[in-house]
Amino acid sequence: MRISKVLSAGVFVLAMITAIGLAAPGQAQAGKVKLKIAQTVFPAPSAHMDSVKRIADKVTKATDGRITFKVYGPELADWAELNEMVMRGDIDIMLSPLSPSYDPRWNALYAPYIVTTYKEAKDAFGPDGFMNPMLKEWADDTNMIWLGAWLQGFTGVSLSERPAATVEEAKGIKIRTTPIAAYECCWSKLGFTPSLIPYSEVPTAISTGVVDGQAGGGPFQTYSCCRDLNKYFMFYRDSVEVWAYAMNKDAWNKLDAKDRELIAKVVAEEAQARIAGAEKEDMEYMKKLTDYGLTVVDLADHPKKLAMAKQRGRSCWKKLDEIVGKVWMDKIRKSVNMPIE
Repeated sequence: MRISKVLSAGVFVLAMITAIGLAAPGQAQAGKVKLKIAQTVFPAPSAHMDSVKRIADKVTKATDGRITFKVYGPELADWAELNEMVMRGDIDIMLSPLSPSYDPRWNALYAPYIVTTYKEAKDAFGPDGFMNPMLKEWADDTNMIWLGAWLQGFTGVSLSERPAATVEEAKGIKIRTTPIAAYECCWSKLGFTPSLIPYSEVPTAISTGVVDGQAGGGPFQTYSCCRDLNKYFMFYRDSVEVWAYAMNKDAWNKLDAKDRELIAKVVAEEAQARIAGAEKEDMEYMKKLTDYGLTVVDLADHPKKLAMAKQRGRSCWKKLDEIVGKVWMDKIRKSVNMPIE
């Protein structure tokens, strides 16, 4: 009887060991996660590629290699296509501008003169910013999780013929603008003649005189694109360019709670660092433009001209009421102390 009990116990223990041994590899395999992260505007070396690589490296290190990443750059697609790839789940995480093609509410990000200083930009788009609840809701409605805002920096216009900081000075100057309603309206109100030319054609259009310059880019973009084509950079501060750190919602939901918490934390650190980084980069590239021989004019140094540009630019918000929805635009108006009609 005793031998029988011992044998039975032995069989039971052996069975348990066998079961654990067979289960362990499956459980370990199930715990491994392979994610795809992409940024498709600026190739390396750039702060953008550095950021997505840091996110991948930090998460991989923190999980001892259990979560790994495939990192993609501009060779993958353009930024509008990347938006679609993340919504579908072909790419898991992106650092990218947001395309209004998939939700017109993203046009609110391009509303002229929401803010004009880096402190205001932090208050609007930082972790506790007044824009965040809206951005999270809109992302959720397009099958994405909003992880944070990347502040690319403020934008302006680069010109060849002459500098222009007022409506009168801008009259007759034809410039390329991004094909977004808010941008087209804003630059018209500022006195320029907008032309909706594909970004890839900007250098040719400027060099052949089809347009005099290009709007919608900041100091970094202007230095990268047009330092040999234009003579002036007018820092209108018309828009703070906001990109998204966003993740496909289905991929997010498949992660366990600790992994979601880790990824959110790592991305939040990147977003927070970029708030200071945006100002530093803008100032760095304004100096580089000056050193290269361009005349740089910051409207912040001309408060009356900036105030007039702000007033005229914000008049385009009525147009956005129709596109974004007045309820949403009124939330923004309230946050920046604009009257609500």
